Amino acid sequence: MTSDTHDSEAAPPTEGPARGDAESLRKLLGREIGSSRWRVGDKLPTERELGETYGVARNTVRRALQVLEQEKLIVRHVGRGTFKAGSGLSAEDAFLPSAGSLSPASVVECRLIFEPEMAPLAVARATPLDFERLAACLKGGAAAANVEEFEHWDGALHEAIAQATHNQTIVAMARALAVVRTRGEWGQLKARSMTPEHRRALHNQHTTIVASLQDRDRDAARTQMREHILYVRSYMFGE
Repeated sequence: MTSDTHDSEAAPPTEGPARGDAESLRKLLGREIGSSRWRVGDKLPTERELGETYGVARNTVRRALQVLEQEKLIVRHVGRGTFKAGSGLSAEDAFLPSAGSLSPASVVECRLIFEPEMAPLAVARATPLDFERLAACLKGGAAAANVEEFEHWDGALHEAIAQATHNQTIVAMARALAVVRTRGEWGQLKARSMTPEHRRALHNQHTTIVASLQDRDRDAARTQMREHILYVRSYMFGE
């Protein structure tokens, strides 16, 4: 979510476009997204707030955001909001050309194969900055006020582990698997199955995984990641 601490947030936006000019708004927002106003992973203002800020109608904002999403500058999650995207490959384009046909169960099955073997590489290559990102994700998850916020930080943590491998192919594959989180079916499953007990268990598992990464314990990180994905599969799908 958007940080209140970095100075660039305080900078006022530049003057908005003429009413109804979605292309001008797209260019203006594109410049601001490319600047330091928002960091990767920050949550952007809502469509209503953007409309009020730039003096345009909400449908104008929506059209501009649709193009920015196509340009991979932002990521939009139903029920969660709009976030500044990272640079690099479009995971779904690179690895999952038919991502819309994937089921949450099949993606979790792939994660069970992929993510435990990703953890040892993160152990070997993670930098202090990577650990700062992981700590921020843990903090965000602990402070999440609802399932949607917790799900955002859950996804951010797993992507941060992928980024800690410093292998762009792995990062792209992780993003490809994470695309299922943007689908309504995933959100419905989470809403039905995410009890307070499950949420606490997930946070504790995340904390343990990060601790093993910090300890440079490859075997523990691999085992804990596998147990974590098995737990997700169990409570979401009863397997």
